[in-house]
Amino acid sequence: MNSDSNSSAAEKKDFLITRQVTGRTRWIASVPALGLLIASVVLAVGTLAAVCMSSVIFAIGGIDLHGLSIEFVEDADMFLLAVALFLLSIGLVNLFISDDIPLPKWLEFRDFDDLKERFASVINVMIGVYFLGYVLKGAQGLEALWTGLGCAAIIVALSIFMGTVFKSGD
Repeated sequence: MNSDSNSSAAEKKDFLITRQVTGRTRWIASVPALGLLIASVVLAVGTLAAVCMSSVIFAIGGIDLHGLSIEFVEDADMFLLAVALFLLSIGLVNLFISDDIPLPKWLEFRDFDDLKERFASVINVMIGVYFLGYVLKGAQGLEALWTGLGCAAIIVALSIFMGTVFKSGD
């Protein structure tokens, strides 16, 4: 009986030590969260500057409407990446630092897989937008076909991965 109580006390002590260490080291996640936030802001501001510059160039006749639409599609891709980086930053903070941040239901992160799934979804969309920009630039023939097939293969692979890994709960 005495060995059971000693064992239980030792397990409780180990649990408390582990919890304290984990509690103190969770702030390590603040470094990548801050880096992702900075990257998101810099990318968003830089892309906004590119949109403004493209608009000015269009206004003075330096680019036609088709060229402007290509620029805007590529800018949309960069804005999407900026938002994805911001979401990753929020997700890291929410998962590792503080889960007290009020988030809308669609933005809640239950575990690290939720964060990876959201990022993989954004990657799929970005690949599609990349290919759209590629085609709008006038890509034709076999080069466009191979690029499209390559993009499609990545999208299908990521979709299958997300469907099997994230939906099954593994």
